Amino acid sequence: MTRDNVPAPVQPPVPAPVPQQPAAGAGLTAAIGQGAAQGAARSITARLVDKFLTNPPDWLRTLWHALPKPWE
Repeated sequence: MTRDNVPAPVQPPVPAPVPQQPAAGAGLTAAIGQGAAQGAARSITARLVDKFLTNPPDWLRTLWHALPKPWE
């Protein structure tokens, strides 16, 4: 057999990496935590808006009237 007739060595195919799945409860735990944080932030801002818009303190009222109005 001559060198020209020798078959080239065949490399075995490299298997594709298997995508990793997150843990079963990881997404749920993150979603619950995010929802709780959003709910807390929403209730805090709602209380602040209610307090300052219905009865704003004097310093806020003074500041508001001292600022130039963009529509004037």
